[in-house]
Amino acid sequence: VAFIRSTLKTTALKSQTVSFQLSFSLTSLSLLLSVMMLFQSFTSFDSSMPSTSKAPPPLGSEWDRLTPPFVTMFTLMTAVYTVAVWSIDHYQLHHHQQQGGSGSASNLFVPAPEYCIGQDMDSCSRSDLLAFKLVCVISFLVMGGLAFYSWHVKGLHLTAVPQTPAGRCFGYIPEAEFISLACFTFQVWIFVASLAIPEHRTVIMITHHILAASVGFSALHCQYMVWYGFFFFGLSEVSSIFLVFLGLAKFFPPSPGSFFSAIVGLCGPLFAATFLFYRCFMWWEMTYMFFKDCVFIIRSGEAEKLRPKKTWVLYVLMGSNIPLGLLQLYWAFLILAELQKLVLG
Repeated sequence: VAFIRSTLKTTALKSQTVSFQLSFSLTSLSLLLSVMMLFQSFTSFDSSMPSTSKAPPPLGSEWDRLTPPFVTMFTLMTAVYTVAVWSIDHYQLHHHQQQGGSGSASNLFVPAPEYCIGQDMDSCSRSDLLAFKLVCVISFLVMGGLAFYSWHVKGLHLTAVPQTPAGRCFGYIPEAEFISLACFTFQVWIFVASLAIPEHRTVIMITHHILAASVGFSALHCQYMVWYGFFFFGLSEVSSIFLVFLGLAKFFPPSPGSFFSAIVGLCGPLFAATFLFYRCFMWWEMTYMFFKDCVFIIRSGEAEKLRPKKTWVLYVLMGSNIPLGLLQLYWAFLILAELQKLVLG
């Protein structure tokens, strides 16, 4: 970190922005904390990996119980999106009529011209993008907020199940299961919604949604990895809360000096810090622990004993984790590139 910092200082322009300085400070702090946590994990991990008899037996197909809440959450997301689109369009039309049919549709959120190609700028609202972001921020607040509270405040990751491979892979935690189900539902919904919105219909994002939904379905269907759901389905979405506002500013550039502009300026460094902490450094720490737990329960026979004929799910989960982890590194590279632009101009 010191080397990178000194290198940036020698090549940077004298007029460094406050946003970059704050972002770099938070990122450096998160890196330091992550290295400390990773070191503690490696040095304190029990190599004997004792098994446990407290892990619950298989419950059969979980979807008999989880289908109703899945349908309910999917319906709520769709309802929020539909109502938001109608409300935004209605507001924009009303404002346009008040202006006598001239001027932009609204001065609240004006889309950038490149996102209104082929449309009249006076009536272009892109309510689909606004409604899409609304569903995203609500979902991320629920998943990330509950996971943050459960992990960092209540400490359920330490007390809810035995801290053994079987406990972490098979243990049942209602809060973690809800987070996992919410994440799976959201990934299914956002996959469907993205197909109708060109700006979100990219290969990388569609691939991410498919992989994330597949992991969530496999884990919920066989009651695997519920403990790990706290992190992979919850804490990993904390940074996405801030990303929503950055994405919103891309589609709807804020006016200089506005309240929205101040919010976006704050979300930039917070997103960089939380993303690098949770989705890069902590992600690989949890991946290492997950792989180690999976290998142990497979070799010890506990996987087949507690989940007969479902051991293949562990291979699916481990295999999916690698490309998802590589995606995090790719996005981290883009974040660091943007930080470099702030310094070099």
